Amino acid sequence: MKTIIFFDLDGVIFDSYGLWDKAVEDFLSTVNLTYTTEMKQKLWQLNMLEAEHYLRELFGKQGQAYQPEILKAILLQLYETVDIMENAKCVLAALVRRGCKLYAVTSNYYDLAEIGLKSQQLLPYFTTLYSCLSMGYADKEQAFFQEILEQERLNANQIIYVEDSLANLKEARKLGVTGIYLANSDNPQAGQNDTFVTIDSLDELTKIVKEMNNDCK
Repeated sequence: MKTIIFFDLDGVIFDSYGLWDKAVEDFLSTVNLTYTTEMKQKLWQLNMLEAEHYLRELFGKQGQAYQPEILKAILLQLYETVDIMENAKCVLAALVRRGCKLYAVTSNYYDLAEIGLKSQQLLPYFTTLYSCLSMGYADKEQAFFQEILEQERLNANQIIYVEDSLANLKEARKLGVTGIYLANSDNPQAGQNDTFVTIDSLDELTKIVKEMNNDCK
């Protein structure tokens, strides 16, 4: 039986922690607003829909019209040149060669994730790309993963999920999915992990997969 691996994208495949801040800073500058540390800390606590609501309220308080299409255009331009994590492409290629089946799961918009994968020639490594926003979920909650399992006819026990969000890993674990936490000191949402196997770089993933007795042969 093939091993199935779910990959988060932002912060796991995409080296994009600073990208969101850059987008918001540029967006606010269109109406002469400064992106403060307080705003940054607040936004990093929110999912995408909550962040947009926060920005809409912020613009309203300043008497400015909120134009989400401008923010989206900024994000699209940035994702066209998004960087990827060190050796991400090599790791994906190695896993596919071993027979693993890879899925991309994102809390971002589908088109942003897709353009980022295409820009780095990574899309062919993934069987399917799933966006919780495109599927009607605010974040990667249990029901989001359940819907993927049903659509793909997957067994949760055969899935490994690589993610930099402990909250998302915990949601998937409710269904029996095995989580691997990618730790990164640059992650604004980093937390203390005492639950999941931790890796510091994607290079460690192939070895971890073997040790978990999920050899992709």
